[in-house]
Amino acid sequence: MDIVVVSDTHGRHDRLAELARRTKCAVLLFLGDGLRDLNVLRDDVTVRAVRGNCDFFGAEIPDTRLEIFGAYRVFMTHGHRYGVKHDLDTLIASAANAEADILLYGHTHVPFERALPAGTVIGGVTLQKTMTVLCPGSLGDPRDGTPTFATLTLRDNGILPNIAKY
Repeated sequence: MDIVVVSDTHGRHDRLAELARRTKCAVLLFLGDGLRDLNVLRDDVTVRAVRGNCDFFGAEIPDTRLEIFGAYRVFMTHGHRYGVKHDLDTLIASAANAEADILLYGHTHVPFERALPAGTVIGGVTLQKTMTVLCPGSLGDPRDGTPTFATLTLRDNGILPNIAKY
């Protein structure tokens, strides 16, 4: 399964529409700050979203969610409630407590990807299994001027994360 991961579009619905067209995505995970931009997506795109600190409507959209894709548990959040601009310890511990295989977050506007091996201790929690941690950066307001997004390829034999330039 191939999944597109996007965060922080901040009104750049044009980039989101173009990205969906180019990637022909069937599943898009949105990590907040631009919920209104999602209305440009095709009806056949499955969207799972969380609300960010700049999403002032959509009270029905959760701040965090746990999605299951095949054998993989995906913990999604924008990240502002976890202090991700300072460190990831609290967020990783929360995802580990949810038994997540993949942790997705936004808010920083800076792409990040790392695989944490089982046995890693973070925030007082010992990871029981490998966790992929991924921030796609920002499609709408990147810190370094280069819009980014991410893809996740989920296969029976593993997870392949990729951060890409728009």
